[in-house]
Amino acid sequence: MKFKLLSAGAILAALMAIPLAHVGIAQAASASLTALDPDNDGSVDLSEAKAAAAKVFAKLDPDKDGTLDAKELSGRVDEAALKAADPDNDGTLDQKEYDAIVEARFKAADPDNDGTLDDKELATDAGKSFLSLVE
Repeated sequence: MKFKLLSAGAILAALMAIPLAHVGIAQAASASLTALDPDNDGSVDLSEAKAAAAKVFAKLDPDKDGTLDAKELSGRVDEAALKAADPDNDGTLDQKEYDAIVEARFKAADPDNDGTLDDKELATDAGKSFLSLVE
């Protein structure tokens, strides 16, 4: 078995690249947290999430009919999730149905079940999925 010796510079460059990727994710999550955290306690609770979701819902509903169809959802919810969250099968989500998806994704992003999301939880795939509904 042969080993290749790396220069100190190559090792340092490799080590420096690892945290930089995480810094970008952490900064994005931190910016999202700031926007969603009006009480500035460092986390997002479900009531803050639903308040943000209501604002997004209003922006996504240009015809002001109180529902969002697949086009208005702009890819935030895939077809399967739309069908699952649409108990009346009208092909649209009203605010209550949209909130149900927000709550489900919030819970998925909260693995410690403390009822809040911090910047680390928002940086996960589940956190990003949640953020797609409230930003």
